[in-house]
Amino acid sequence: MIDVGPYLPLLRVDFAHGFFADGRCPGLRFVPAGDTAWWLRATDAIERHTGGALVLYGPAQALTVLPNAVLAWHVHATDEAFPTCTDSPAQWPAELLWLDAGEAVRNEGSTDGDASFRLHAGETVSQADVRPLTWPLVSQSLGTTSPNGARLMPPLALLRVPLALVPPAPLIYSVRFAPRATVWKYCLHGDWPEPQLQVVDLASGVEFGEPEPDRLDNGAPLLAIRSRAPIALAQRSERRFQLRSRQRGGDKVLVKRLPVAAAQFLAREQIGGESRLVSEIHVHR
Repeated sequence: MIDVGPYLPLLRVDFAHGFFADGRCPGLRFVPAGDTAWWLRATDAIERHTGGALVLYGPAQALTVLPNAVLAWHVHATDEAFPTCTDSPAQWPAELLWLDAGEAVRNEGSTDGDASFRLHAGETVSQADVRPLTWPLVSQSLGTTSPNGARLMPPLALLRVPLALVPPAPLIYSVRFAPRATVWKYCLHGDWPEPQLQVVDLASGVEFGEPEPDRLDNGAPLLAIRSRAPIALAQRSERRFQLRSRQRGGDKVLVKRLPVAAAQFLAREQIGGESRLVSEIHVHR
């Protein structure tokens, strides 16, 4: 073991998510891959996991141990809402996200004295950040795990940080996930005799189609009103939609504030000849 000396913050990786109310991605688990576990022991470095961030502390001498090594972690998503609320471009389990500090992009507004970088090509994680499990560096990383490890349960992402990139000051990286967007389908149950039903966005940003007759799987009839375009899901949505009836003397408000879509209730429908993800929102009368 090397002399510990004063501990310094060496590395921080923050994971953000547009779905969650506090903006942070919860429930992430980081598993050292390759020689990372050995390096952590050899340098007396300390990992801290908050569920949405990985922070690495160590003595100043830590950066001189295998300076050409690449630190790596398998990132697993353990929050049960993650698969349904995330617009993930990777087709799990055949693909994962490739988050390599060697390909990081400096964040807008970041300065040399306060350097922060994002680990994905665009504003959020996208198809450009996806790699198949058969990609050589990915396959090599997964092959270093124990039996019943990452190959049987592939991680969400592979995080790699070449040690040569880590400066004396802490290096800050960020990863941002976009929320999933779905077609919102209001399912009206019961008797709705009012004329010209419509769903209205009080912010005037979202348009809905006309009511259409539909049925549940058990054959029960309903009226369906769908958004014309996908709407982003949110843990605490600020959308304010009303159900109204267009009448000669002016609109009559039937439901002052409609419920919003939940991440877990998803279905697929053919809309305009295309398979689309749909959030069903049931309104009873």
